[in-house]
This record gives sequence, structure tokens and C-alpha cells, in this order.
Amino acid sequence: MFHHYKLIGLAVAIGAALSTQQALAVTAYETDQDKLTISGRIAAGSSFIDNVDDDHDPTNAGSRIRLIHEHEFEHGWSSVARAEWGFDPFFEHGNDGHYKRMLYAGVRHDDYGTLLIGKQYSLWYDMVAYWTDWFWYNGATAQGSFNGAFGDGGFEGNGRPDNAVSYKNTWGDWSLGLLYQTSRDDVPTGAGYTGNLTGFERDYTAQGAAVWQPTEDLSLGATYTHSAIDGKTAGGGKRSKNVDAGLLAARWTPGNWYFALTGGRYDNLVRDGNFSGVDTTDGIVDEARGVEGVALYNLKGQVPGKVQLYTGFNRLEDSASEARSAFYLAGAAWLTFDENLIIALERKFDDSVDADGTSDIGNDETNLLVRYNF
Repeated sequence: MFHHYKLIGLAVAIGAALSTQQALAVTAYETDQDKLTISGRIAAGSSFIDNVDDDHDPTNAGSRIRLIHEHEFEHGWSSVARAEWGFDPFFEHGNDGHYKRMLYAGVRHDDYGTLLIGKQYSLWYDMVAYWTDWFWYNGATAQGSFNGAFGDGGFEGNGRPDNAVSYKNTWGDWSLGLLYQTSRDDVPTGAGYTGNLTGFERDYTAQGAAVWQPTEDLSLGATYTHSAIDGKTAGGGKRSKNVDAGLLAARWTPGNWYFALTGGRYDNLVRDGNFSGVDTTDGIVDEARGVEGVALYNLKGQVPGKVQLYTGFNRLEDSASEARSAFYLAGAAWLTFDENLIIALERKFDDSVDADGTSDIGNDETNLLVRYNF
């Protein structure tokens, strides 16, 4: 009966998306200076894993809702405040499973840049790493954005850092940004540490990013994060678990094509659960490397909206062993109804191996995504 309800939920999401051609984003309040909007997405996915029975029940795939307030000041200044929550519209576990994705406020100016304070996208992701996060269902597993303690990159600062202040601006062909994250010591158990560690304590995070765009089609980017972190031990002591991570990226977008490649090194960022057979004393990999690539073509004029045909790979490796978490992918997506409805089908070919170099430890799979932006 439970599976039946989830199937009904997926059918309702598809039906609601197909029943309207206009996005449901609501302008709750608007004047010449102020605007308050409500938007988000409903998304469901299903995985068909080779050689695994009963693996394809529809599941929540990143549904969320957001409130955004904007105010226009004089002399080109404006403010923005954003609150965004993830939630499960299908009540897979008996509740809506809501959680805070972002909560920030800031000011911006065309000449003086943008300053934000609060839980926000990192400069690591927002300026550089997202270039290869273009698969609709899979991906972003080897770029260092979401490999840390909580899975959202909030603690180490590479994904959606909490307690952060950031500044970015553009000068000619260059875009530069700096981010600082304040201290935090309330990390609960189950955050990816084991053995002698009983918790984490962050002193600060410092992050920088730079993008050079010499032509309209070509961009080169780099970003670096240092997060001063101590692991708490059972005896009341501390052990340095500082995160040092760097990422390089290139992007080329000629015509209807899109090509991007990112590569990074991550010290004390990746958890051993990302690999099979890796033996660590505290659940944290000392050094890992990651490479992601994507090639995409936008096919326009053949159907209402557009079709995306894409391929690529994710490859995350442990530097101290043969272990890797890797896959290759081919997919197609149909974006229609003003690109608010996305139906995507992906075939994922697993290429993971364990610490001893043994192959075939994972399974290939086929993934279906239905998403509607409102």
C-alpha cells in the first residue's frame, strides 16, 4: 500500500505539470521598490538498478520551496533576502522531511558587487563547480561541493556554507569572490566520523574563487578552500582535521553545445563511505582527487521546448589506494512548458573499484526524473 501511495504521488506530480503551461511562481507582493515572490520545484525520480529487485519505487528528487524579497534603493543599490527549504511532497517516511537549504540576506550593485550574509551557495559551487553539475539526476559526486560532513557542504563550506559572509564582483573579463565562514562546534553524531573521533569543531573557513572569461564562449575558473577544523576525541582532546581543497575548471559553449571539465584535490574532505574497502581510523580520507566532465547538445525546433542530449563522467579517487567511485553516463532530457517541466532519462554505467583494485563492485542503472518548476 505504501508503494501504491508513492506511485500515486508521482502520477499527481506529472499530471499537475502537464495541466498548465504557465509557471506557478507567485508574486505575493509588488510595488515600484519591493517584490516578494514564492517559487520552487516538485521533483520525483525512479531508479532501475541492474540485478537488483524492487529498486524502482519513485522517490523525492530535490523538491523545494523558496521566498525571495527584493528592494530597490537609490543610486543603483538593491537588497535581497532568500529563505529556501527542501521538503518531501510524497511523505516517503511519514512526514514532509523539511530542512533548511538557504537563509541569507545581502546587498548588490552593478559597480560595487554583491555582499551576502547567511547560509548560501558557496563561491566554490556558484562560480566554478556548477559548470559540471549538468546531469539532471546524477552527478556532482567528484567536484568536492557536497562530499563533507552533512552532504550539503555546509560545514566545510564548499556547498551551502552556514554562518557565511561572501563578496563577489566583476572587473572586465575577471570575476573574483571571497567567502568567510565563522566558527561552529555543534556537529552531531552521524556526520561521517568514526573511531577515535566524537565530534567536530570548526574555527573558520576561508575561500576564494576566480573566473576569467576572455570570450563569450570560453571560461576558465579556479577556487580554493581552507577550513580550520578540529576533531574532538573521547578523552577531551583535539586532532587537526583541517580541510584544504582546490578545484580548476574550464567551460566552452559554442552555439548549441556545452562542454565543461573540473578537476580537484581534497584533503580531509571526503568520507570513507564514498569508497569500498578503504581503511581509515576516523572515517575521513586523508587525500582524494576528483574529475568531472560533461558534453551537452541543445536540440531546438523539433518538439515544443527543447531536447538536451548529454554524456559525461564522474570519477572520485582515494590517493592512498586503488579505490574509486566512478561512473559514465548518457542521457536525454525534454524541457517544455517554458522549460518548467523537465523529463529526463539517464543511463549510468558504474566503474567503481575497491581499495584492492577489484572491479565490478557496483551496478549499472537507469534513472527517470520528472521535475516541475513553479
